[in-house]
Amino acid sequence: MFSRDDVLNLTIPVFWKHGLAETTVQDLEKATRVNKSGLYAEFQNKEDLFTESLRRYFEELQQTGTLTSKPLGWENIERFMRVAHGNWGHWRQKGCFSVNSMREFSDLPSEARVLMNGSLTLLKRQMVKNLAATSQQRGDNDTLADLILTFFCGVCILQNLGPSVEEIDNKISQFLRLVRMA
Repeated sequence: MFSRDDVLNLTIPVFWKHGLAETTVQDLEKATRVNKSGLYAEFQNKEDLFTESLRRYFEELQQTGTLTSKPLGWENIERFMRVAHGNWGHWRQKGCFSVNSMREFSDLPSEARVLMNGSLTLLKRQMVKNLAATSQQRGDNDTLADLILTFFCGVCILQNLGPSVEEIDNKISQFLRLVRMA
């Protein structure tokens, strides 16, 4: 017997690494040890399984409280940036599942695209709240939040090239130092 959450936790790294298009049903069967009929008894198809995996990922990301921990401020932003190391959750993957999935955004199920856009909107809103809580008074926290999120996406993509955690950590530290001085 398998649980829905267990299956989703096992499919996330597969989709994360290969994307929706390159992931086969056989890959999912192997990762979950559940045959196709068992998977499709719970999920409509591979696209539904991808969408539900993405939803599970976002739920777990929000549960970490990375951008909502009190007090709000730069520590939360830095903790969020370091999620790119892949050292949280069960999956131990580099980068971000959502960012990696953006490479095939136009081919994703519409519900997955809505989830990704909604998550990005929520992250930006939380980022703006953290920026507003800093001791530095900034005129345009929206633009700064966009800049930070864009850098985060770039770092997540860069992870696919295999730099060390130390190299990524250094890039994040340098970026945050520059942004905080601006």
